[in-house]
Amino acid sequence: MKIKFLGTAAAEGIPALFCDCAVCQNARKVGGKEIKTRSQAIVDDKILIDFPADTYMHALYGGLDLVSVRHCIITHGHMDHLYERDFWCRNPGIGNGSVDGTVMDVYMTEATRNIASAYYEKQVDKDRVRLNTIKAYEPFEIEDYRIIPLRAYHDPSTEPVFYIIEHGEKTMLYANDTGYFFDEVWEYLSKYERQFDFVSLDCTGMMLENYRHGHMGLTVDAEVVEKLREIGRCDDNTVVYVNHFSHNGKATHEELVGHAAKYGFGVTYDGCEVEF
Repeated sequence: MKIKFLGTAAAEGIPALFCDCAVCQNARKVGGKEIKTRSQAIVDDKILIDFPADTYMHALYGGLDLVSVRHCIITHGHMDHLYERDFWCRNPGIGNGSVDGTVMDVYMTEATRNIASAYYEKQVDKDRVRLNTIKAYEPFEIEDYRIIPLRAYHDPSTEPVFYIIEHGEKTMLYANDTGYFFDEVWEYLSKYERQFDFVSLDCTGMMLENYRHGHMGLTVDAEVVEKLREIGRCDDNTVVYVNHFSHNGKATHEELVGHAAKYGFGVTYDGCEVEF
């Protein structure tokens, strides 16, 4: 399997629009991996994870071929993960050529679908974009992939989820926009019979100690990985990356790389690709 991280920031991006903190000033000066757009990823060039406003940026500069994408799984209904207005761009007469006669299936929980529906029902062609409702802990299939949503510790009004994605013998965990996992998630994972080859964890708080409510920081990520090891879902062969960063986490990309290396974690950046 392969995952490409198209965007790796929290809602405000790095640098944030209206901020001149040290992290944002550094990003504007240094550029490169210090610049982080709103979080989005794609698995095996087939399964898109989230649809933020920066999707257009990722298509322009990140190598995202949206014309060929037929499946998108949404974590929750916040605008940095779901910008449903851009689904209009797939309508006939707006999106032409290879998308003609095709549909993009988008998967989200009921509460997030309710957020999207106010615009979707009036403005988006249902033969071009189809919303599918999913529930936490109820697996579903996308081609030959098996997807399992898990309940995220985040804004409950959106029924947020994060995902296990299985393909053949490979299994990954993509856990953004969640604090330290709920007990019910740990119970599910303890009974889950596969080991993760790859794990991506929310690190919005970066260097903030004990940052675990709604999001996580590096030290809490380490707690999650330790627990995953205890229950047999990770071992020394599991590749772990941290992802989804805020300038309020008090670290530049370069600084975070050094701190994460102490735990054996990689640090994502826009355009980062990991094969496992």
